Amino acid sequence: MTPIHRAAFGAALYALLSLPASAEWQGSIGAGARSASHTEYDLAGRQLVREDGWLPGASLGAGYRQGSVTWFGGADWYQGGIDYRGQTQGGAPAMSSTSTRLAAARLGASYAWGSYAIQAAFEIDHWKRDILGTAASAGLQETYRSRRLLLGAGTAWRPAIGTVSLDAAAVLAEPERMRIGFSGLFDPVSLTTRRAHGLRLGAGIRPAWAPSLQLRSRVDWLKVPRSGEAALTADGAFRGTVTQPEHVRRGLTLELAVLF
Repeated sequence: MTPIHRAAFGAALYALLSLPASAEWQGSIGAGARSASHTEYDLAGRQLVREDGWLPGASLGAGYRQGSVTWFGGADWYQGGIDYRGQTQGGAPAMSSTSTRLAAARLGASYAWGSYAIQAAFEIDHWKRDILGTAASAGLQETYRSRRLLLGAGTAWRPAIGTVSLDAAAVLAEPERMRIGFSGLFDPVSLTTRRAHGLRLGAGIRPAWAPSLQLRSRVDWLKVPRSGEAALTADGAFRGTVTQPEHVRRGLTLELAVLF
């Protein structure tokens, strides 16, 4: 964890732990779906792999407002199968499916400044990706972990239909830590990508006729540079090298949440 990540996480955790016992919290429970896509590119910018599909999931959130400052935390989880369109090591087209699990937890704060709020959050991301094997190729089992800092702003207004909110944040991510399995054909490999950057946009509405409900949407985009090479072995014997190509992760999340 970098110094800036440690500072953000420590400040948010200290503030949450120091709140008085009588603090009034607002919580939320949500259910929805995420359109997840993952695209990999070679050194010339040509597409190597494309995965996409909808994943059902759920979320939990909590927040506490104290004057101009709101402290918040949350977690979400999505899992399912998505389509895989890629190629074998020999360059032959490969069609399959990927069992995908996306999970994240975050802790942060926002500061009200007029009709706007400045926001910062620390987030931990976990991504499990199991590409099913085909008659022409073996499957891959991949796990990614990364930590992110989100910096942005939001606003809200109250027309006759209810409360409408918008927010946007820049995403600064530490290198992903990967572990790759090869269905037993080779020894598992661990490698690390490079620092990534992205963008997150969100919108929500609490209808005037149902203020305890909130319809929420979120768009995520993250570009991760190509990793360095790692040795590929079979029973300890060197067989070559592997690398994680440059890849772009995109997501569109739609959710209905109950506030309490």
